[in-house]
Amino acid sequence: MTSLVAAFNLARRPLLSSLGTRTLPVATRAVMTRSSSTNLVRWDLNKESKIGTITLQSPETLNALTMEIGKEFSALCHRLQHELTLEKTECAAIVLMGEGTDAFSAGGDFDWLLSFRNNSVHANTDIMLRFYNSFLCLRKTLPVPVIAALQGPAVGAGAGLALACDLRTAAPRKKILGFTFSKLGIHSGMGGSHLLQSTLGGPSAVLNEILFTGKILSGQEAYDLGLVNRLEEDAKDAAYQLAHQIAKQHPVAIRTMLQTVRLQQDRGLEEALHREALAQAVCYSRSDWGEGVNAVANKREPSFDGYHDH
Repeated sequence: MTSLVAAFNLARRPLLSSLGTRTLPVATRAVMTRSSSTNLVRWDLNKESKIGTITLQSPETLNALTMEIGKEFSALCHRLQHELTLEKTECAAIVLMGEGTDAFSAGGDFDWLLSFRNNSVHANTDIMLRFYNSFLCLRKTLPVPVIAALQGPAVGAGAGLALACDLRTAAPRKKILGFTFSKLGIHSGMGGSHLLQSTLGGPSAVLNEILFTGKILSGQEAYDLGLVNRLEEDAKDAAYQLAHQIAKQHPVAIRTMLQTVRLQQDRGLEEALHREALAQAVCYSRSDWGEGVNAVANKREPSFDGYHDH
């Protein structure tokens, strides 16, 4: 199986190999007092601190977002919605991370995306909407703040998932956040066009440049733009520190404020998802679909057809 994340890995091997690998600090590992795990997604809850952790468990693909992960992620979010409300499980904040240190989530599956050329535009639109919602459901289901720990790159759909979280921490010098869809030859997806605008505070030339050039921002650049809340060499530790601060506040105040903020931020999100899904489906139907994917994989400049070509 070839994947977008594998292409990201190949294209930036010097960056990724230089990051090294680290395990969670002993202090962090020690607090995980309750856990459940599927093949691809793990949930841990520290009952004492009331801090939960969701971990994407696919480090061999740099935690690529697939339909399989989406199915497990969505099931977990809906289960947690029930547990944290109706079953009265105490949880003040959730840290979302990718397994390992190489990436938060660096894209999607190549073979799956390339196969879309065999589908109709309307079928691909439906598929993409289901894919987006399997991850973005966190905004409707998880009733406490979610902090994305960007210990490594969040690219493409992974960047959309990172911005769907309420807060983000990142390492300052690493390449962290990239909406690289234009490089692949497709419209932005996973709510990226809306979530990026919402996080930046509205339409801007900066937003246009990020989307149009496919630029990957460093942690420092993302922080300067207000896309990241805290910069630390260990983004996971920073996320837990932020979660501990939230856990000290009044739980009703936090949950109700979170509802208010999300309602404001999500106005127009549903429309944006439908627009993105349709626009991506149109791109998949072009005869040159796959050129951008192959170019990234082979570390070369793409040679796209003209706008008026089929």
